[in-house]
Amino acid sequence: MEFGKQRRMQRIFKADGRTLIVAMDHAAYMPDVVVGLQDPGRYIQEIHAAGADAVMTTLGTIRKIQAKILDFPVILSMESGYPNIEDFVAQGLKLGVDMLKCMVYPFSSEDPSSLNNFARLANAADAWSMPVMAEVFPGGMNGGKEWNTVEKLSSCVRVTAEAGADVIKTFYLDAGGDFSRVVENSLVPLVVLGGVKSDAPLPLLERIALCLEKGACGVAIGRNIWAHKAPAAMTRAIAAVVHEGTSVGDAVKYLS
Repeated sequence: MEFGKQRRMQRIFKADGRTLIVAMDHAAYMPDVVVGLQDPGRYIQEIHAAGADAVMTTLGTIRKIQAKILDFPVILSMESGYPNIEDFVAQGLKLGVDMLKCMVYPFSSEDPSSLNNFARLANAADAWSMPVMAEVFPGGMNGGKEWNTVEKLSSCVRVTAEAGADVIKTFYLDAGGDFSRVVENSLVPLVVLGGVKSDAPLPLLERIALCLEKGACGVAIGRNIWAHKAPAAMTRAIAAVVHEGTSVGDAVKYLS
């Protein structure tokens, strides 16, 4: 791995090889107003201080809150259909971000070009030692339950890694199955997304602990942090599980 890419990766993944990313890119693709992100800079500094290792967000939000994230590792996010790959890489370099992230929908009939687009992005970014993360949704955002299997997810993360991903972000298999097989097939560090908003912190923390036990290198959590009634406390609880090996029972006490 080139020095520049390794340096950027080490800003996001700490000495233990794990990371806690706060995802704040939802407003770029959700059709409704995203409650909790109207003022994206409101909690960002206390979330960072509480233990988040990086923020994943969009161009507009970076420009809006740049003064508050100067010392916070940043992942620049885009959708799969960005019109100019080279321009996106140049934008990331100009902003000084540490990683680029793109949505990838392997084997999707709705967006069949997403994997090829990602491969082009990975190649263009690699020329500048810029790491790239692929957010993988097998079969597309509306792939259906038939994609929610160890075999399907393993195949999808593998083809994405082969396309040049430095990091994979994807969902945990709540339906069961040996998630460690998915991790093994990813070839590169795999982080698990947070999923839908939950008012109950215990199941979320339990799922995070289980993901780590199965070999995931961290999590990328959005609504369950910045839409929580106590974002900093929630961040601290998750960070304790991710980086300190704190039991779920002890970690949840940060929220009491």
